[in-house]
Amino acid sequence: MDRYGYPYELEYRREAGSVRVHEYTELVDDMGFVLEHRSDRYQGWTVRYGTACAHDFLSRKRARPGTFVVSVYRLFPEGRAHVVTVRVNWPPEEIRDSPVGKSGRRTTMKV
Repeated sequence: MDRYGYPYELEYRREAGSVRVHEYTELVDDMGFVLEHRSDRYQGWTVRYGTACAHDFLSRKRARPGTFVVSVYRLFPEGRAHVVTVRVNWPPEEIRDSPVGKSGRRTTMKV
């Protein structure tokens, strides 16, 4: 682990009724979670940034639709520290309603 990096672990669990099934773990080196320095804004920032990271990852994985609980942990040599946990509906409404198909290409045609 890079001593001067920003290593994080994101765990993705799909909600299946009252059970959460672990589906993915993503390891990243990302300073995005530390960009907000004002303590009164930090929680909101981690929720927004964690949700954006989850949407990016789930789209790359072409994950099945559903609700995911995503937990973010900062990694340290002596262990890990919880940063934030967010609930993400996949795909989000704006993607479901967009004119972009499953292939990632626009489905509308020029006339």
